[in-house]
Amino acid sequence: MASLYEAAGGGEGLPAAGRGMDRRAIACFDQALEDVRPQLGEPLRQALHDYFAWATTTMMAQDQESADGVPAGLTIPRWSWDGLQR
Repeated sequence: MASLYEAAGGGEGLPAAGRGMDRRAIACFDQALEDVRPQLGEPLRQALHDYFAWATTTMMAQDQESADGVPAGLTIPRWSWDGLQR
C-alpha cells in the first residue's frame, strides 16, 4: 500500500537536489520512528511518516525569504489519521 506522501507525488516538481535532501530528511525521520516503533504502533507511525513527508515536500518547499512573502490570510493545514484535511 502506498503512503499518502507517495500517492500525492512524492516530491514531484521539486528540483532534483531538493528532492534528494527531502528523501534523506524523510529517511532520517523514518529511522527515528523505527527506533520507537514498539511504543508507537503502526497506525501512528504511518500517520507521522505521512505528515512529515507531506510537510517536508510541500510546506517546507515554499520557504519564503521574509514574512512579506507569506500570503495574507494563510491558514494552518489540518492533518488527521486520514491525511490532509481539505
